[in-house]
Amino acid sequence: MLVYLLALALLWSNAYFVLVNHAAYTVDERSYLQMAEGNFAVPVTHRYRVVVPVVAGSLARGLAVVTALISPTGNRPFGLSFFLVNGLVLALAGLFLFRTARAHGAAAGPALVGMAAVMTSGAASYVTGLVLVDSVVVLAVVLLYYALRIRLGWLLLAVLVVGPVLKESFGLFLPLALYGRFVPWWQRLLALAGAAGLVVALHAVVDAQVPPAAVGSVANALEHGRNIISNLHWLLSPRGLFICSSVFGLFNLLILAGFWGGRTAIRQWLPQLRPGPALLVLAAVLAHMLLSGEMSRMLLLAAPVVAVAVALILDRHPLFAPLRRLLTAGEKPV
Repeated sequence: MLVYLLALALLWSNAYFVLVNHAAYTVDERSYLQMAEGNFAVPVTHRYRVVVPVVAGSLARGLAVVTALISPTGNRPFGLSFFLVNGLVLALAGLFLFRTARAHGAAAGPALVGMAAVMTSGAASYVTGLVLVDSVVVLAVVLLYYALRIRLGWLLLAVLVVGPVLKESFGLFLPLALYGRFVPWWQRLLALAGAAGLVVALHAVVDAQVPPAAVGSVANALEHGRNIISNLHWLLSPRGLFICSSVFGLFNLLILAGFWGGRTAIRQWLPQLRPGPALLVLAAVLAHMLLSGEMSRMLLLAAPVVAVAVALILDRHPLFAPLRRLLTAGEKPV
């Protein structure tokens, strides 16, 4: 509970600042606001990402009674409801980032710093403070990574079933299930079949309310395909590299420091990261970036790799040995 509250505290102030200073809604936000009001006549890119809008819409109706006492405008507080839902969900992801770092062998202090590297990032503030739905996907990716590390079969299967319903692009993370060898193949295949069934059912329910355009899915796929080349050029430009490297701020320097000192120093922490699953996560994140209209925001999906890497570097790299000695000395009784 204390770790969860710390994660929520790290998110709250920056995200609230984003919320109250947000002037104009993006196309994505307008779609999710419309869905929160119960209208699913939105672009096909957004119309099936219903979980956060439906929950936020229900919460907004309940909060309207309270907010009317403070500011009797008659408007439902959708911005506040999305802020609360996204903040509570991302804080839960922060808790499991801490537990994932601990499961990789990091001490509690470095694990907390690894969690803070994600919770204080610009992308986390952005996702929490705006009308977006990425928080549940981040939580699903973190839980998948955590389940693989501690070999928790039921959690792995649950994420495989629910993940694609949260956002269709979660399918890019499904290759991680290849590492779940502690779960029988037939169970993993059954979970994927269940996920496909839930996705088909969700599409059917939404389409029954508002029939989609005949060429909507095709046009959407072509639009995302065109994004790849333009996004790649932007990513490799000085401006793109600067913006993307700013997502985790100065914690990037800590990660770069982890590769200083030669092979002996790197081997102190990198094998504990388990490069196989980490590279699959990073590959899926890169694919999200190339397909997305907001590349820097997609970097938040790399949360488990970033948090664990920061924690392990602080905990094991020789460069930070003086810091560890200082902390250890502070624990000794006077």
